[in-house]
Amino acid sequence: MSETQIDWKGHIKKYQAAMEDLNLDFCVLSRVKSITYLAGCFVPWKSYIFLPKEGMGEPELFTVLLDVERIRAEGNLKKVSGWGPMKGFYWEKKLQKSAKKEGVYNPKGTPPRIGVELGTDICITGQMLSYTEAELLKKMFHGCELVDFNDKTERIQFIKEPEEIAMLRKASEITDIGQEVVKKELSERPEGKVFTENEIAGIGTLAMRKAGSNYEWAFTGSQEIGSGYRASWTFNGCTPATNKEVKEGESLLVDLHSEYGCYLGDLSHNYILGSCPSELMRFNEVFEQLCYTLIDNMYPGNTFEECYQNVHKVAEKEGYANDLFFGGFEGFSRFYRWFLYTKVKYKADFYVLRN
Repeated sequence: MSETQIDWKGHIKKYQAAMEDLNLDFCVLSRVKSITYLAGCFVPWKSYIFLPKEGMGEPELFTVLLDVERIRAEGNLKKVSGWGPMKGFYWEKKLQKSAKKEGVYNPKGTPPRIGVELGTDICITGQMLSYTEAELLKKMFHGCELVDFNDKTERIQFIKEPEEIAMLRKASEITDIGQEVVKKELSERPEGKVFTENEIAGIGTLAMRKAGSNYEWAFTGSQEIGSGYRASWTFNGCTPATNKEVKEGESLLVDLHSEYGCYLGDLSHNYILGSCPSELMRFNEVFEQLCYTLIDNMYPGNTFEECYQNVHKVAEKEGYANDLFFGGFEGFSRFYRWFLYTKVKYKADFYVLRN
């Protein structure tokens, strides 16, 4: 359990204030980012939050029936109901019943304006409302107007509360611990010891679990460990650990993920076991320059485009412009695409570990 207390009711009020701006009767929220932000616990199943406008009742979470008791016990919403593909448990019918009960839908009155989260997400775990789900809502609420709430979702969660920042710092501290333990194990390895990527993932995971992490956010394959050719592709946004053996002199990427109170840590270090080839050493030196150039350009008022251009100048000067792939994130805070997302920190540290 976290010692930091998040104002979960305050999160609901933020959403309801945004609903008033859009003149919405209620919201049907489907994104994991919103569900976690309001429920305050791990909800891995296809779920929906019915959120009436302020003063018209309590929000209600509809999640898959088999996990209702745990979510009710561990979450922060008073009303949690189960749904499933069987008579009496269809989510759209249960949601319609709740809307009638709370007085935000009258079949004989004016059709409601419903806030929903439409669009696409780069991760499969985003859970934007699908076409089929939208059609079911239109069937349940004849004549309704579906209003995209995504911009409000992003703006509400973009600026973190002090308690959220504390959670992010704690999650980040846990990844520091994981990296320190991994570095120690690799540095003090017995002569002839050969690690697999999976072993390294296990070392980091155990250390972080002991330090308080509850989850490795699995959409990228839990801990990302890549060595040799698996750490060398330019367009390589995910390196789930495998049984590949890590060889001496190979580049080794150790990207560890933690979770603390629904907030995420993400920390990547680069290692070399044994002697480092001169070309690889040069490449990593330039990589460090790029990282610190990026950090120097991350200040209030600057843009992603300006950051990129300044980093690109360094890469071009050093002869690596064609190897530069630049990605920007809001940062991992809650389960966003699996808890919220907001990358807290990404270190440029590079270690050559010899026996």
